Amino acid sequence: MHVYYDYQIFALQNVGGISRYFVELAGRLPRCSSATQATVLAPIHINEHLAASAVHTLGKKFIEFPGKHHVLSRLNRLASCVWLEKLQPDIFHETYYSEHLQKVKAPRVLTVCDMIHERFPEQFFGPDRRVPHQKAAAVARADHIIAISHNTRSDLMRCLDVPKEKITVIPLASSLGATSPIVSPGHPRPYILYVGLRQGVKNFCTLLNAYSRSKLLQKDFDLICAGGGSFTPEELRHIHDAGLYDHVRHITVDDALLESLYTHATLFVYPSLYEGFGLPLLEAMRCGCPVISSSSSSMPEIGGDAALYFDPNDPEELRVIIESVASSDTHREDMREHGYTREKLFSWDVCAEKTANLYSDLV
Repeated sequence: MHVYYDYQIFALQNVGGISRYFVELAGRLPRCSSATQATVLAPIHINEHLAASAVHTLGKKFIEFPGKHHVLSRLNRLASCVWLEKLQPDIFHETYYSEHLQKVKAPRVLTVCDMIHERFPEQFFGPDRRVPHQKAAAVARADHIIAISHNTRSDLMRCLDVPKEKITVIPLASSLGATSPIVSPGHPRPYILYVGLRQGVKNFCTLLNAYSRSKLLQKDFDLICAGGGSFTPEELRHIHDAGLYDHVRHITVDDALLESLYTHATLFVYPSLYEGFGLPLLEAMRCGCPVISSSSSSMPEIGGDAALYFDPNDPEELRVIIESVASSDTHREDMREHGYTREKLFSWDVCAEKTANLYSDLV
């Protein structure tokens, strides 16, 4: 059985969770069976995860350039048409949502990570406004759909009327290492950690409001934001007006530094209004960092009893929970041990095995 993954996400993302998922999956698939092969068909891509992996790839990484998304999509689509006529895959797995049909006789599989564009359309502008239309087209032509959480499956059924039997739930896993990182976070004070983008449904403002209400937290803990780009002028004004300029810091990170930040943090807070999976919860748990998460969408499904939850619209509730965890070594140690146990339930090897079984059933 030869599985081909298309170019889409690898021409869109330089780095990112979705492309990392497909690299993890394609790299492990041949281990599930000696009769299974996996190839990424990405004639021209920009993805660092793919370039650094040993995954069999038909294509080459190019540097990013202005207008790359439009140009690469057209070039890859034309090149893939030629290749697919010769390759005759047993399974064709689309890596993102395109309204353009790639002609192939093999069963089509599509992974849907979330329904955020459909649930929160007001958060998106420009080309992103077309994603719901593109996703609907991709879902309609797929022979089977992988949802990365039960919450995403429910949203698929509700938003696009997809039959339950057409969807298989296969969870993701953390790609961060589980050993003590060599890199030091280089921060002198204890800190509360936030990771990733901050705008829109990410709901960073609720965490900032909760922190600004607590003299106890400001006295003993800083707030570090890892990744997600520099603070916007609006965020800087909020931080300055709340008198937090000396306590709130942004850090640009790679995987090594991110792992170190998780490992040394007092706790990790994830206030998002909506996630298809909530991978940072597992990353934090794997690094031994206590997790406080919003109670929305997929987060309780992923965090289980290893995390504490709050209403994402209630900064006062979040303040109380953060203070209770930050002030108790015993509480944090208990959460840390529960986190280690919970994270072990999620495995890339299991993800690959379940996906391989699905492919076999379709063939």
